Amino acid sequence: MLKKEIKAIIKNPVYFIIMCLPQLLTFIMSEGTKNYLSQHIQSIMKVNTAKEVIMYNGVLLNSKVQFAVSELNFMLMMCAILAGLSIFEERKLHVWNRVVDKGNFIIIKFITHYVFSLILIGFNVLGFYILFNISFSTESLYIFITVPIMSIILGLFVGLLAANRAMLSNTILMIVMLTGYFGGALSLTSVLSNTKFMNVLMYSSPLTMANRLIFKNLVHINWGNDLWIWILMIFVFVVIFVSLIGRRVKNGASI
Repeated sequence: MLKKEIKAIIKNPVYFIIMCLPQLLTFIMSEGTKNYLSQHIQSIMKVNTAKEVIMYNGVLLNSKVQFAVSELNFMLMMCAILAGLSIFEERKLHVWNRVVDKGNFIIIKFITHYVFSLILIGFNVLGFYILFNISFSTESLYIFITVPIMSIILGLFVGLLAANRAMLSNTILMIVMLTGYFGGALSLTSVLSNTKFMNVLMYSSPLTMANRLIFKNLVHINWGNDLWIWILMIFVFVVIFVSLIGRRVKNGASI
């Protein structure tokens, strides 16, 4: 069963496309906002010329760093679609009905997709360092590896629940796109945090908290209570959705 799952991932080109997207999106989005950032900084300098100037010698997060973090976490959320489609196809082909230990079957699906997400993280962290000279600490990597826990469990749940492929894709894509939008994948997090209403709505996305922890680590700011909020968020999410998956399996998930 495990070998079959690994072969299915290797043969599916979508997995490789998603693996390369964070670096491509980081380049496109950061280049697209470069002029805006330059003009914004120039306008601030003009306004502040007659005022007191406060010098800051700490680390600044440019657009490439912000988008690198946001796009990688966004693609890790996209793993929900891969996991959901994987288990949905098994149901569609009636493989699900022939599986004796369905709990073990779901665990294998989770493990294989989680391993893929770890490879995705490693590939892009190396790529960010080589292409953009962005390096992440071990603490930041700890945050990255927790994001796919939520996305894969979400994907498996919807994959067990969906009646057809369209329902599956639309449901997960809508959730993932919203988390990406509010989490800074389509606009700079620094811009969202200074936009009325968006500075509140952005916290409806788990990626906002994940990105915030990594940004704090990059500029050497203590995490404080944010880390405990993130751990609690993951714990509650896992408990709720694992129980829902268990109930769905118990009640039957055949199409």
